[in-house]
Amino acid sequence: NFPWSVILCGMRDVRDYKLASGGSPPRIGSSSPFNIKVESPLLLDFSLDQVRELYGQHTAETGQPFTEEALVRAFELSAGQPWLVNAIAREIVDKMKVPTAEPITAAHVDQAKERLILARATHLDSLLARLREPRVRHVLEPLIAGDGTLGDDLDEDVAYTRDLGLLARKNPLRVANPIYREVIVRVLASAVEESVTDDPK
Repeated sequence: NFPWSVILCGMRDVRDYKLASGGSPPRIGSSSPFNIKVESPLLLDFSLDQVRELYGQHTAETGQPFTEEALVRAFELSAGQPWLVNAIAREIVDKMKVPTAEPITAAHVDQAKERLILARATHLDSLLARLREPRVRHVLEPLIAGDGTLGDDLDEDVAYTRDLGLLARKNPLRVANPIYREVIVRVLASAVEESVTDDPK
């Protein structure tokens, strides 16, 4: 009964975890610490039709529909990022407990988005931990500052940041989705925000 196939799901290739845990590049050797890795596939973003199909499974099981506006809004906010697509629906159904007799609307989706950001869910915290990495900061800081020209020396850092899911896969260079964009700026500004003494009005 020993498992003969195992999937490790994370934000990095196994080789990157090995490097992060203290391995030096000359000693890393194989991309797998056990020399048994077959490949490191990426779970790509869902399309709007796939989001519609996924949320449709909830409707089929409970009879509770998602309005078309809710489906489009969930896709817009998440850009199809699989964890976010599922987290939005889970927040609405399990945490907000919208009654099954009531259709799920775009307003519910917006409320779920705000709750996820404020709760700093594990996935979002894991992404934000990457902001401390110099390779990621070199790419995101100019983007946030509005400087679209990063220079040729950052090609590998851009690829790495894309692999982490922080950047959109296709050009132009931009943060992967509106939720990440809001979370990143909120976190980077949090220390300053806490020290502001002026009345916001």
